[in-house]
Amino acid sequence: MEQALSRRREDYKVLCGTCPDEQCRAKLFFPAYDKSIECTSCGQRHEKSTLQNIAEVTNPSVALHNILKNILLGNVKPKKGPDNVKVLGLSNYVCKLVSPILTRYGMCKKTGKAQLLTELGQPPVFDCGKILGDRAFVIDEENLSITGYGRDKSGSLKYLSGTLDVIKDVNDGEERLVAIHADGDGHCLVHAVSRALVGRELFWHALRVNLMNHFTENLDKYKDLFKDFVDRDEWNDIIQECHPEFCPRDGEPLGLRNIHVFGLANVLRRPIILLDSIEGMQSSGDYSAVFLPGLIKPEECKSKDGTLNKPICIAWSSVGRNHYISLVGIKGKPPPKLPRYMIQKTWGMPSTLLDKYIELDEYGHCIVGGDKCLSDKYLRHLVSAMEEVYFEKHGVHQQLVADVHQFMYKTSGIVGVLPEEVLKTTQRAVREKKLYRCLTCDGVMEYILPPEWFRKGGSLYNIAIKTQGALKPDKKYQFPMQGVVCNYDAENDVLIPDMANSQLSICSFCQGAHVRLVKGDGGVKYENGDRTTTPAPSGRCTCGFKHYWDGREYDNLPEIFPISMEWNGEVVAEKVMWFQYESDDSLNSNVFAVAQKLVQKHFPGEFGSERLVQQAKTLHKEELCKSEKEKQVKKRITSEAQKHQQKKTAEIAATSTQKSSPKKSKSLESGMQSKTTTASTDITMTTSKLSSPRHTGEKKVKIATSDGRQMMLNLPGEVTYDQLKNLIAEQVSVPPVRQRLRTGFPPERIKTT
Repeated sequence: MEQALSRRREDYKVLCGTCPDEQCRAKLFFPAYDKSIECTSCGQRHEKSTLQNIAEVTNPSVALHNILKNILLGNVKPKKGPDNVKVLGLSNYVCKLVSPILTRYGMCKKTGKAQLLTELGQPPVFDCGKILGDRAFVIDEENLSITGYGRDKSGSLKYLSGTLDVIKDVNDGEERLVAIHADGDGHCLVHAVSRALVGRELFWHALRVNLMNHFTENLDKYKDLFKDFVDRDEWNDIIQECHPEFCPRDGEPLGLRNIHVFGLANVLRRPIILLDSIEGMQSSGDYSAVFLPGLIKPEECKSKDGTLNKPICIAWSSVGRNHYISLVGIKGKPPPKLPRYMIQKTWGMPSTLLDKYIELDEYGHCIVGGDKCLSDKYLRHLVSAMEEVYFEKHGVHQQLVADVHQFMYKTSGIVGVLPEEVLKTTQRAVREKKLYRCLTCDGVMEYILPPEWFRKGGSLYNIAIKTQGALKPDKKYQFPMQGVVCNYDAENDVLIPDMANSQLSICSFCQGAHVRLVKGDGGVKYENGDRTTTPAPSGRCTCGFKHYWDGREYDNLPEIFPISMEWNGEVVAEKVMWFQYESDDSLNSNVFAVAQKLVQKHFPGEFGSERLVQQAKTLHKEELCKSEKEKQVKKRITSEAQKHQQKKTAEIAATSTQKSSPKKSKSLESGMQSKTTTASTDITMTTSKLSSPRHTGEKKVKIATSDGRQMMLNLPGEVTYDQLKNLIAEQVSVPPVRQRLRTGFPPERIKTT
């Protein structure tokens, strides 16, 4: 019984851990009984054992907050599809958006910035064969389960099972060649080839442009080589099908054909092996074949070490043979091998040329791919460099375009929309200030106000009539649920949205009230107190993220303290935002700096008056002088107080004199320069109360001058008003005629009669 209760208690534990993706590192909360956890940031699903820094959440409020949030959002937030899941910081959709930039731009080795290829001394179009001819991708075994990145889930697991079993037998009974995902958007051939080369769909655009240019430049060779198989008037269509923006005519299949695979082999200067099911490879059809770079001399198909470029491998994913996928090796395992009988059928070229372009071992096996890989770090830097060009060209960040595709198109059931269309939608929504992001579920949505709402008989029009009566042109009509403010156009009998004062108020996904306008760079126009997307390393807030306040991000929300200040009979009240317990010490509030800011705000020109600052810094006295910064600010206030006050006094005197006697401004200016001004000096006595010209009883009086000096004055048993002023003159070197004595709180002038 006790063991059963112990297991139940264990099940109800809430754990937290860190996403294992090195570019994500999101903090995740989950029940102890969960076996796999979907990352709320990158969209990957991880086995619990792969999470890092797993610990029990002992704070009940933190555990409850995050578990409830995950449950609620899990029901309303759109799931990330294969093209939106991020792996090591990159998603398929972002890679596809950046690809056209990579066709014309490269990354400067010295600066790490994007530059036109021509500026880097290269041809105007990226040369896929020269740069990628000997490259190959091998996948981390731990990433094989990631949707959109790892194993293909379009049906190939079953369709190619027999073929992969044979390959497994050839490779010592070990799985070394795996079928991985390629997006099926009409570019699947170049997506599959790009993934086989670098693991990402970054070069689909360059491959198409290279292929189109290759056919154009070698058209006579192709016409001669395939004169018995391809009509001469068909070549124009073949070339047009290579164009990145090619759209087929109605009724025609979308995609590239075997002739294009052959062309890509020549572009890359390496063989491409196309595999199929066992039945397909045994049939008489050309469903599988080896495509040799037969138009390129074998010696030009070698890498820098003098060896022939190894073939890459693609395959059909189903019996429909309408989708290409990649087959790649696994990192840390020996390179995969294919048996000779799988590569003996050459396409478009004599089979006798096979040995000239493919190296075979003593058993007649060939190695697929190889081990010359571009690192993930380099690819991230490359994409980052291209991001700047994308933003300069389009005015919006590519990740924002990807989010619009996920949240606004896919969630509405619209598929197959071209990236160019998504880009235009994003640009328009940003330009019209109608694109919003929910801070709760991270959803992106457009603020759409259908025109029929505002016409006579429309929903908002009727609400206004019902609640406000007859509509008037000089009146504002507010609709909180829709977040819209309207004016009434009497001539056309229609409500007109006032977009300057209207904004989306409710998230269309989670119904949360924290929606904020999105900028073109993808940033959010935060309001004070908003949770940002930056994880907080420490803090008292249960959400685990930093918070925005006045342009900066803090681990914690501020404490709010009321404070009042008085000067020259004027009392002001203010609320102070106090930050403490920040992991970055420079963000913790500083008593002297806060006091100085308040004095400057409410009493400009009185800066430096230590008595004022002393009043302002009464809050958090225990924090005073604890940091070097506070000591420096205090020292500056003390040392510069007299100088600032004298300057202000001179300015006041000059202004007063100029108003009464403009002709004397020149002589007054010279008097100020010699510091012989006749302006009065306030002297406040804060430790005694004087109510008459004569005082009895020995007293100690603390006095403070308006230029920042403070001292204690010993008074004799009896002192007249004039004697008091003379005693003060001896202490502070201010003649009696310039003294204005104040006392009490708030300080008031001492009456002499």
